[in-house]
Amino acid sequence: MIGQHPQMYGLPEVNLFVGKTWADLDELYRVRPGFRHGLLRAVAELGLGGQNEGNVRAAQSWLEENRDEETTALFGDLMSWAAPRRLVDKSPVYVYRPEALERIATGFPDAYFLHLLRHPRATCESVTKLREDGREMRQRIQQFRKKKDDSEEGDRMVDWESPDSMWLEPHQRILDLLSTRPPERCMTLRGEDLLANPAEHLKKIAGWLEVDDGPEAVSSMLAPEKSPFACLGPGNALFGNDPGFMKSPALRPYSPRPVSLDGPIQGCNGAELSPAVRELAERFGYS
Repeated sequence: MIGQHPQMYGLPEVNLFVGKTWADLDELYRVRPGFRHGLLRAVAELGLGGQNEGNVRAAQSWLEENRDEETTALFGDLMSWAAPRRLVDKSPVYVYRPEALERIATGFPDAYFLHLLRHPRATCESVTKLREDGREMRQRIQQFRKKKDDSEEGDRMVDWESPDSMWLEPHQRILDLLSTRPPERCMTLRGEDLLANPAEHLKKIAGWLEVDDGPEAVSSMLAPEKSPFACLGPGNALFGNDPGFMKSPALRPYSPRPVSLDGPIQGCNGAELSPAVRELAERFGYS
């Protein structure tokens, strides 16, 4: 939503800062080949004028030619192509890699950080469903692929059955990062509050970012489906965003459902939220 503001530009999940250079990302791509799609689509769209298979191939060649460039420099290229709009990078993988957050903080000292919260139970259930949705999507689009796109073998960034690994550790890393940033460049917001009253909170976010917070700008942010990355990409870079978002990208009316910190978590083999998870969640106002 924020990326649809007229003065902003919402990227797909580019995952750049997982490595120091493009070459360093080979490790991630061997395990999760689909993780390269967002960056390929961003380079094709911003640098080459549109997303098609030819531009994606050209984007891949350009990245290979610059494989020893630091990822902060490659992100700088995306910034220059998007200018005067400001980039929004929401790649979730960063919070599972402490070095990624460090690269962002060091490479972009003037960056703004929006810490978006979600109830730990809902987060854990969503993550497990996301894996299933991704698997289903890959099966549905096999005709575009010569081999399975996104093998999960060897992917050990997260213990997918541990609420501590899925929710607690990422939020602790974020809090550690924000403690080193200027307070005026940090905002914390519960996602449930945002979705329950998006216009009000998006106006506040625009004011915090010091961009237009008028009705037309807010209206633009209420249309995430207009992003060029809100759908499947060309056959050689299909992914790059949450599968659920690409399947149904329009903002829908939202009413918070009752969610408790008590009891086993669906899809996590009976795991429950640890005392540490509960303590931090309660700090954020969850119960």
